[in-house]
Amino acid sequence: MQKLRDAIVYNRTLHPERTNATLERIHEVTENVLQDRAEKHIDQLNSLLLNVPLRQPLNEVQADIIVDYFTGSGLSRDELARIAEQLEYSEISTAEAIDLHRQYKMPVSRPEEDIIPVKGDGCWIMDTKGKWYLDMDSNYSATNLGMANREIAVGLFNQASTLISMKEDRIQIARARFLKEIHSMMPEGLDQFYWQNSGGEAVDKALKIAKAFTGTTNVIAFKGGFHGRTHGAVAVTWNEKYRKPFGLHNLDWVHFAEFNNIENVEELMEKTGAKIIILELVQGEEAGNRPADPEFVHRLWQLAKEKGALIIDDEVQAGFGRTAVKAGDWFACMSYDVVPDLMVIGKSFGGGYPVTAVVARKEIGNAMRHGYDGSTFGGNPMAMTAALIATRQMREKNVTQNVVDRSRQLYEGFKELRKKHPVMGEIRCRGLMVAFSLGSEENVHKAQEALAKNGVKVSLSTGAFIRFLPPTIISRSEVDYFLKRLDKALDGLN
Repeated sequence: MQKLRDAIVYNRTLHPERTNATLERIHEVTENVLQDRAEKHIDQLNSLLLNVPLRQPLNEVQADIIVDYFTGSGLSRDELARIAEQLEYSEISTAEAIDLHRQYKMPVSRPEEDIIPVKGDGCWIMDTKGKWYLDMDSNYSATNLGMANREIAVGLFNQASTLISMKEDRIQIARARFLKEIHSMMPEGLDQFYWQNSGGEAVDKALKIAKAFTGTTNVIAFKGGFHGRTHGAVAVTWNEKYRKPFGLHNLDWVHFAEFNNIENVEELMEKTGAKIIILELVQGEEAGNRPADPEFVHRLWQLAKEKGALIIDDEVQAGFGRTAVKAGDWFACMSYDVVPDLMVIGKSFGGGYPVTAVVARKEIGNAMRHGYDGSTFGGNPMAMTAALIATRQMREKNVTQNVVDRSRQLYEGFKELRKKHPVMGEIRCRGLMVAFSLGSEENVHKAQEALAKNGVKVSLSTGAFIRFLPPTIISRSEVDYFLKRLDKALDGLN
């Protein structure tokens, strides 16, 4: 039972990231595995470990007592293996993890306490209770290659073992490797990269670059748009609740136009003299995965050309095949047959590892002079290693074709379900940025809770729209699994 002991007392050489297990977690795992037979075993353990605090890390002597008890308790080999496995994935109990977050996490977001993920396998995540869920969020589209990736893990281990970090301005081999391979995925002419660490940060830098090139400050953004949480990104995000707490709701340089309304854009450009436009071609967070009308996109690009304005295309969520409508559409702009002046990319970029970038045409990038900006961690060797492996896998797996096929499967499945469940309203499907209306926020929450009970994790919503961002590697059978559970979840909704 060495495996069980190693799961209780961590080996710093093999697992320096761990701590020793707590008695509370031993109790929890025993309940997870043995269920209605757990109580007597927990009572026996408590009698053997008198006065041991539930959340105090166990020592080696206490671990030996637990291993000896379980070994002689009559449990099957499978049960013992499952107990050890769950302890390997987490030595901290669900309740303690929640309490630690409640006590120490700044409340910038509402913690999701329904499940505590500890393991990923493709499109699936397992929680601290040992239950598996089909992941239909993919961490806001950041884990499109799945919630765990062995090749990325090996690459990051190798890189961390040789050169873990390097400032942005020093030439390095990991970045050179990436630059040799990425060009086939990029829109024509966008070949100047400035690497960052988060989507909001990259949006900030894109705005700075655009202002440096145009020599102007006025920016047109769009109602329903969302661009991140950093200062500049929040300034061009539509929802006032994100801007007002920081005095960013009445800025004289940001002007919001109606989405899909070219006349309104032209009017604002005439009124403000704005030479910078920023948009999402598929509005996600704040608009419920609403795609731009193709006619609007082409007229916007023509208008920008006539007025000498730059377009910043925010593809942090929509990029890397997420919104493909045909094979080869690595970015939403490709599916609309346009090329922006600057593009912001991220999320799926590193296969789950944080890496983002602003990509621009050379003449625009050259507006930035030495000292205009800088980044300690931007494009560091770890990030570039993850980006190289992730983008290589996307091409090898033919992700864009899978997105096209699974998008069609979801759309047809939604249409069939709508015949049975009239509560379903408008369906939106651009690649695998999909959503549909359920009439009310209350119905959305009920559907999400019902899906969770049936093994599907969904937490994204915008008003009455329930949103889905499944991993771009999701299979036909997994979509079928989801549609069957969705059918059950919609029963009883009004």
